[in-house]
Amino acid sequence: MTTTTAQSVLTHVQVWTYDLQREAFRPADGYPEAPYGELQHDLLQTAIGERRSAMRSVGDEAIEIALPIPITDEVIAAVLLTIRTTEGCKIAIERWTRTERDELGLTEAVYRGMEHFARISPYVKFPRGSGLPGETWDTRACRILARIDQAKAFMRAAGARKEGLRYGLGIPTMATEHELESVLLLLSTVDFPLLLACETWTPAADASQLTLAQSCYALGVAAPQVDEIAYGEGIVGECIASRLPVLRREPENDPALAKLFDQGARFALALPIFNGDRLVQVLQLIG
Repeated sequence: MTTTTAQSVLTHVQVWTYDLQREAFRPADGYPEAPYGELQHDLLQTAIGERRSAMRSVGDEAIEIALPIPITDEVIAAVLLTIRTTEGCKIAIERWTRTERDELGLTEAVYRGMEHFARISPYVKFPRGSGLPGETWDTRACRILARIDQAKAFMRAAGARKEGLRYGLGIPTMATEHELESVLLLLSTVDFPLLLACETWTPAADASQLTLAQSCYALGVAAPQVDEIAYGEGIVGECIASRLPVLRREPENDPALAKLFDQGARFALALPIFNGDRLVQVLQLIG
């Protein structure tokens, strides 16, 4: 039996980095092409200015997500992701922030084709360490759930099953080294996966290499079977060396990426995750 892999619904990426000399953000890279000119996109400006993730619907056909990369008191880079939501697409993008009772509550969200899930989610609260948002908060690092419809850690699993949700990713944005600003949740289905693959890599204490910590691959995608990467090698190694986002439209000399591009990947994006000025993780998104 042959399994057909659905294409990622993440169709456009912009990467912007801060230029210390010009004291402004400059276009760094992108897919299908790099942006150009000055940073004028208002959603990116919100994410950078308020040091938080931001999202919005663009009609019925797209969702935009702006994600800052903060380090200590600065935002050193920002990424704009565009999701195409064609007919039948089911997807959930949520931002969870701390409430007065020191739990996480839903602050904003964009849903497609998920009326039941959208109705119940505002009433759900996550203590620290509970559920995917709470675990992301507790670890201060990205968390991946490959089967949210079956995971005990996903408190809305029944709702996820009802909507056909399968893949879950939690991304923290830190206000300080120890204080959380918010958790961004990205939830998608087998038929409309947000990503073909998602991985988190943890650096060694001396930063000489990174070890694969978590992974999720869309149905039909075979894992590259690589669990260690040296400092400076491949997209993940380059990300930790530069401490900046790295995007690739071709696998170049990265054997692990080559295996994913052979299976239909169009781009790879590696994002550094910081607690204060400590780089604690690299998140790799394959679309």
